[in-house]
Amino acid sequence: MSTYKRETGNGKRQTTNDQNSAQYFHWLVAAPLIGSIGCVLKAQESPKEEKGLWMHRHKSLGLLTAMVVAPRAAYRLWTFSRNSLPKLSGSSNMEHLAGTAGHIGLYGFMTVMPATGIAMGYYGGKGLPFFGTTFAGAVRTEENKAAHGGIAKQSFKIHKTLGTYGKYLIPVHVSAAFMHAYRGQSIFKRISIFRGPSY
Repeated sequence: MSTYKRETGNGKRQTTNDQNSAQYFHWLVAAPLIGSIGCVLKAQESPKEEKGLWMHRHKSLGLLTAMVVAPRAAYRLWTFSRNSLPKLSGSSNMEHLAGTAGHIGLYGFMTVMPATGIAMGYYGGKGLPFFGTTFAGAVRTEENKAAHGGIAKQSFKIHKTLGTYGKYLIPVHVSAAFMHAYRGQSIFKRISIFRGPSY
């Protein structure tokens, strides 16, 4: 693959390899993350006998999200100095700042939610369901029972609170993207894996 460099507008340079990787990571995280949220919402509306199945799917997709988020976050930090997109043409400074804040919020959401979910399952002792298998949780003993129980309980509180409100970041993010598209701005070209670089 050839490598193309461009100025980001703040003195930094970004390659097409950087952008292509970011595009793939965007969709690789979005799919299980949205699926996990959809499953827990479905579980909340399902009869008692079906809740377990939907929660199993929720936890499995949540763990899959964690597996993809970890390399995405590491790659983002590694390329941070050269991976800053310029302000979208036609957008105000306030919109650019709001977009940056929204992305920071989404990064926090897609990192903390899987992390607290994993902590609940591991320290709660039930393990981590992953589709057709389950990764074992921590073995409880009299010595660690109180400490592990406290971690699981605190993780549950964070997971539930952040999940209740944080999930709205996704429809806000999608709505903003469609707003830019409606204005004729090339927002989707930035994240499409089927197009070349477009800024």
